[in-house]
Amino acid sequence: MNREQKSHLVSSLQRKLIDSAFVSVIHYRGMSDKQLYDLRVSLKAKGCGMKIAKNTLVKVAVKKTELESLSEYLSGPTAILYSQDPVALSKIISDMAKKVEVLKIKVGFFNKSLVTEASIKEMAKLGSFDEVRSSFLGIINSKQSNFVRLLTAPEKGLATLKTE
Repeated sequence: MNREQKSHLVSSLQRKLIDSAFVSVIHYRGMSDKQLYDLRVSLKAKGCGMKIAKNTLVKVAVKKTELESLSEYLSGPTAILYSQDPVALSKIISDMAKKVEVLKIKVGFFNKSLVTEASIKEMAKLGSFDEVRSSFLGIINSKQSNFVRLLTAPEKGLATLKTE
């Protein structure tokens, strides 16, 4: 890879990481090609991304950004995962870590601070944005239906009195 390609990779990675709501660093040594492929497929299905690059290039990408604190965790074979939906990414990482023993969650970065492995696993237990939205809409719709039912109840009661 020549110097121009490296600078393009660094700037592209920097944009992706800065634009993401949640970034995580994982250790993937020992994962088979099939397991890495499955991880990539599940990430892509949820709108998440993954980049495996040299640690020195990633360190250059996060240098002088709010993500610079991730630099100390970039050693050995690491992969950078990123997403706009922190819960979805946390679920994917946690589920894959249960299936693949060699996958280790090093750290995450959310809301301008580092997040531990335990916090990522706790976040995975939450509902995703889509799940929360759908339950919220269900609550709103049920309240509207109850209100309409309440308004029409006296009319129905009068109708049943007249028929008797």
